[in-house]
Amino acid sequence: MLKADTALRRVPELIMELESANLVRIHHDRRVWEFDQHALALLDVFYTPTSVAECMRRLGPRLKGRRAMEEVLTTLSMLVSAGILTEEPQTGFADLMFPTGGYGLAHLNIRILEDPIRKATFIRAINEVVTPDDVVLDLGTGSGILAIAAAKAGARHVYAVEPARSGDIAAEVAKVNGVADRITFIKGWSSTTELPEPATVLTTDIVGNDALDMVIWESVQDARKRLLTPDARLIPSSFQTYLYLVDMPERTVGQQRIIAPQIKRWQSRYGIDFSPMLDADRGRVAGFYERPEVVRQWRRMSEPRTLSRIDLREDARVFEGETTLTASRGGTVSGAVLFFDAQMSPGVSMSTAPWDGDEASHWFTACWALDSEIELVPGDEVRLRYRYEGDGRASLALADD
Repeated sequence: MLKADTALRRVPELIMELESANLVRIHHDRRVWEFDQHALALLDVFYTPTSVAECMRRLGPRLKGRRAMEEVLTTLSMLVSAGILTEEPQTGFADLMFPTGGYGLAHLNIRILEDPIRKATFIRAINEVVTPDDVVLDLGTGSGILAIAAAKAGARHVYAVEPARSGDIAAEVAKVNGVADRITFIKGWSSTTELPEPATVLTTDIVGNDALDMVIWESVQDARKRLLTPDARLIPSSFQTYLYLVDMPERTVGQQRIIAPQIKRWQSRYGIDFSPMLDADRGRVAGFYERPEVVRQWRRMSEPRTLSRIDLREDARVFEGETTLTASRGGTVSGAVLFFDAQMSPGVSMSTAPWDGDEASHWFTACWALDSEIELVPGDEVRLRYRYEGDGRASLALADD
C-alpha cells in the first residue's frame, strides 16, 4: 500500500500514445496499458524520485475537487501495479532495440567511447583548461567521461547533467575512479537545472553533425545566463563551418529525393506512371546525414570554403551564412557537404572533415542533395545559402533562389 512518504520513480524508457481526449496508452514490459488524463502529469512528476505527498502537493492546484483527487490516486495506483512507477529504480543499460532507448542504450555509449578522436580531444582540452579552483558544468554527461576527466584534472567540483539513465551508470563509474566525492550528478535537462554555485568552466559534447543540430547554441546560451560566471571558459568555444560541392552517386541522391531515373524504372517494373511524385518533390533540397568514410569517397567538385563562424561566447546567434563555391573540375554537381572545425581550448581543435573520419568515428557528416543537377566547367561559381532555423533545424538553398 502506498504511503505519503513512499518515494516513486518512473521507469527510464516508455513508448506512449496520446489520444485526442488526453487518454494515454503506454507500451511497457511487452504489454499495452491504458490510463486516464492524469497519467501524463504523474509521469512528469515522477521523472525523478518523488514522494507521494510531494506529488499531491505539486498537482494540488490543478485538482478542482474530490473526484479529481480520487482519479489521480487511482491512476497512481494503476501505474505502480503496472511497474511503470517503482520504488526501485532500474539500473544498467536499456534492453530496447536501437534507436528506441536513446542514450540509455549500450550501443550509443559503445560507439562514442570507441571513437579514438572525439572524446580524447575533449580530454586534452579539459586538461589544458581546468585548474584546481574551477567549478565545472558538464552538459549531457552520458557515460560521465568528461565530468570524470574534469575531476581528474583537478576541478574543485563538477556538476554533471544528464536526462537519460546513462547518468546513473556514470555515477557508478565515478565511484570506481575515486572521484565521486567531487561530482554531483543531476538527472534532468540543463534548462530546468539550478546549481548551488556558478560554474567557471562549461564542457559539453552536445555537438551535432552540423555543429548546431543538437541545440548546443540554445543550451549554452541559457547556461551562460543562469549557471556560469561571466568569465567562464567553454569547451568547445566556437565552430568554423565549411561547405564544398560534390557529385553524389545517383543511388545516394535517389535515397533522399525523387529523381527521373526512378520514375522510369518504376514504370518499367510496375507498369504504373509515378511522375506526380517527381513533380511533388521539385524544388526541395534534401538534407541528410551520411557516414564520413562514405562521404570522403564522393567526387569533390570544389575546394571547401568558409561558411560561418559560430562563437558560443557571444550573444549574437548566427542564423545564416552564404558562400560562393568555385568548381575545381568539370562535371555534375548534385550536392553539398558541410563540416566544421571546433575550437576546444586555446591549444586544441577538432575537425569533422570527412577525410578525418573513419568507421570508428561516431559522428556523421551533414549533406544536402540539391533539387537538380548542375553541370559545371572549371571556374564556374555556385552560391549557396545556409540557414540555421533554431531548435536544431537547418536548411540549404541556392542563394539566387
